Parts: sequence; C-alpha cells; structure tokens
Amino acid sequence: MKVLAINGSPRMNGNTSIALNEMKKVFDEEGIEVEIVQIGNKNVRGCIDCG
Repeated sequence: MKVLAINGSPRMNGNTSIALNEMKKVFDEEGIEVEIVQIGNKNVRGCIDCG
C-alpha cells in the first residue's frame, strides 16, 4: 500500500507538516510507503475547461 499526503499549507514546517510527519512515522512502522508533497507554496490553479 502507498499513501500520498498532500500538505496545502504555505508554511514548510508548520502544524500541518508536523501532523503529516507524525502520521508518516505510524505508517512507516506498519511498512506502508508514504510520500509527503508540499503544494501550499506552489502556484496551483483550478480547471480552465480547456477541453
């Protein structure tokens, strides 16, 4: 099993990051692969219906 954790907070080391890293520790203990992606500081746009 793989888990993708998405951090939408603009703070790299804020509370969301701390919480996600704590969850990663639990998943690691269970042998579950985890990837944390930081997108809060990225320019993410909504759908523009390009067809």
